[in-house]
Amino acid sequence: MRLWFIAFLLLTGCATQKPQEQVPPISKVTTVTPIEIGLPTHYAYSAYADYLSPLLSNLNQAPFYQLSNPQLLVNAYRYHDQIGAADPRKTIYTFKSTTDDSWGYVTTSVGRSPIANGFVIEGSALGTVYALVLKQTKLCLATQAKGLPVFANGRWLFNESPGFFECTGLTNTRIYKVGSGLPGLLGPYFDDKDTVFVFRSQGQLQRVAVALKQQFPQLSVPDIRN
Repeated sequence: MRLWFIAFLLLTGCATQKPQEQVPPISKVTTVTPIEIGLPTHYAYSAYADYLSPLLSNLNQAPFYQLSNPQLLVNAYRYHDQIGAADPRKTIYTFKSTTDDSWGYVTTSVGRSPIANGFVIEGSALGTVYALVLKQTKLCLATQAKGLPVFANGRWLFNESPGFFECTGLTNTRIYKVGSGLPGLLGPYFDDKDTVFVFRSQGQLQRVAVALKQQFPQLSVPDIRN
């Protein structure tokens, strides 16, 4: 009888204990904030040092992009020259292969009213990164071309073997690493036709933006301080 009573008390005590409340895990919130790019009034501009070199260095960053041409242009080609164009909205910079007779090139073109905006993305799996969103801007990198394009009748005419292209600003081409969340992390601050570059520092972003402004004076860089 006594043992039964003790067991009864134990069971009653267990039944009256309140279950511990489950605390939901704290999830990180990704934030996107516009930033001021800032542009110098003038400086001695070098296409390779100020635009191509930092651009190719950025596009070679594995955490962000899944591209092969930037690495090839850096390791297997040497910068050659710029092809002249009567259209101030287009540029082509050429590279010569160091191993065979093929060519590579970087094309950049803008629309009538191109715009550059800068953002800082915080709280994502990438850590803190900076995004340059370019509207009405398209960039292509080509390798293994058998000849160089020429500008005629208001457009570029390419060789019969124009090479292997990787381009930005295309809805059917994904240039970002799967799982990076790019460019979707920007939410409403971009659309599928935009060119989006991602950087580890604001200084890297500014350097490319300044070079683009040098090439295309019509590029609008909004002042967000006002």
